[in-house]
Amino acid sequence: MEGTKKRKILLTGIVLIAVVSLAVGGYFTLRKGIYAGESFFYRISDARYEQNKSNYIERTTGSGFKIVADGEEKTVSVYENANLLVFSFSDGTSLEGSWDGEYLTDSQGFPVGWDEIQFSVNGEPIEAGISNAAYCQALCKIYFGKEETISVWYFSVIGILVYILGVVSILHPDEAHFFLSRWKYHNPELSETGRLMEQIGGVALCVLGVSIMSGILLVLVG
Repeated sequence: MEGTKKRKILLTGIVLIAVVSLAVGGYFTLRKGIYAGESFFYRISDARYEQNKSNYIERTTGSGFKIVADGEEKTVSVYENANLLVFSFSDGTSLEGSWDGEYLTDSQGFPVGWDEIQFSVNGEPIEAGISNAAYCQALCKIYFGKEETISVWYFSVIGILVYILGVVSILHPDEAHFFLSRWKYHNPELSETGRLMEQIGGVALCVLGVSIMSGILLVLVG
């Protein structure tokens, strides 16, 4: 009876960890929004996209936008000139290009801003904020309704499978180790050390599965 109770508690904990990880991952990596450079802005409403309260993009009119970066505001107006989209910034900058369905491209077919100079110290890039060219790419996605997500749904599926494999390795180390090869042995059985190593590997798989489901892995490798 006591063993059954402990098993139920263990299974409840395993399921709860998976559910929380999926909920966190879904909230932070599967919500729609747009990228501006390397920064992701979540859609808060049809007219507003936020990275945080001090950094957001807001559509003020059909072709007008307000950009707030670290509390500093600038406006952008967009208009079409022949086959070109022209972005006029309140700081006097003007950029133009053609929308190819994915990027705003220049006259040579390259994404606008692809040749921007990046400075680094000891190999580490210096954060210089989001450029106007990067904002143009983001505004195009809003303008044409091309929203995106940080991750994709099948990453969650991969995370679940890895997590389940880890759980099986912890709870049933012999079965997990000899899976698909049991037919080769008469009485396959791991030693105590072998079981411990299999379970340690299972813990590592569980951690990996949780990091995939929750989106932590994307943050670490991003």
